[in-house]
Amino acid sequence: MVFDPELVSPVAAAAAMEAELLDGRSDPNADCFPERPRPVRNGQRNRFNLESLSAFCADANGVTYEWGSQNRINNADECAEFCVNGVPNDSLYDALRGFEYNCGSTACRCLYDQGSINSANSRSFRDSNYNNRSTKGRGSIKRLSGKRTTSFACYKRVGSELLEEDDVTSSLRGRN
Repeated sequence: MVFDPELVSPVAAAAAMEAELLDGRSDPNADCFPERPRPVRNGQRNRFNLESLSAFCADANGVTYEWGSQNRINNADECAEFCVNGVPNDSLYDALRGFEYNCGSTACRCLYDQGSINSANSRSFRDSNYNNRSTKGRGSIKRLSGKRTTSFACYKRVGSELLEEDDVTSSLRGRN
């Protein structure tokens, strides 16, 4: 939005610009970090909610999750799409807890309970932490770790819903 200084006082213009930023309309990160990505797999719309723009996802004990990562993912919508549809089998898809996305490095991490990733299914990812010996999170994302010390945003998987036939058809058309 452009303000004519002759018509609007500087204080009013600054307040309006701040309100726009808070609304996300002029926020440069708004395209990178949508609040609620909704990718579809096998007729089910998956729902994710943005928990924090600057924290790792953690379980109820504050432990971070096992992850498989991919780079060159343009935004959190694409990250959600990769985590839902880029995995080879339903068992890994079913174990998905959420994802973390870093806009600056275009890195996407799909998050799983400890023991979900193994040598066979890790090939879907560029990198993974499944081989390190540290304890990994289990259960739903309940807490955040490393607040304000990371550039990763935390997204929690909050459910999925079966789409009506018309929704599935239009969703598939949108992919072409």
